[in-house]
Amino acid sequence: WLANNTSGGPGSYEDMILSELIPHIEATTCAWVDKAGRAIGGLSRGGYWALEIAFLHPEIFVSVGGHSAALLDTYAGPTINPQDTGPRQNPGSLRIYLDIGVDDYVRYPLLQLHEEMAQAEIPHEWVLNSGTHEEAYWQAHLDDYLTWYAQAWSTTRSAYPVCTK
Repeated sequence: WLANNTSGGPGSYEDMILSELIPHIEATTCAWVDKAGRAIGGLSRGGYWALEIAFLHPEIFVSVGGHSAALLDTYAGPTINPQDTGPRQNPGSLRIYLDIGVDDYVRYPLLQLHEEMAQAEIPHEWVLNSGTHEEAYWQAHLDDYLTWYAQAWSTTRSAYPVCTK
């Protein structure tokens, strides 16, 4: 459990993804270099980090997915923890997808986030499937995840970047 790496600032996952990974991808590949082309998502602990980063920086991503997001962290505190920032922040146009298995041991914190976001009238997709916290669950729903992320992107070729490298 790497809770001490979620507190923001230098050396955090947030810092690495925003300051190193995204700029590297955009500098070395033919990537869509604005919010309209960026999505972030993750499974389990990665779902926690994806929600954390996107809720704190909704201006950077068009979509975020928390797939069986393990929202068990009390270390990060209310300024960073997605359970606190999700219902409080104004995500603007950020598309949000939350899903979990009905028998997943981390379902209650994610269910609570869903309920608080619904009460705050924050649009999001909530999916409760059969399954547990395991690779077989995520494999069974991978097509659903990718289809959902792709819905934010144009199907017109001219909408994408022209790469000359």
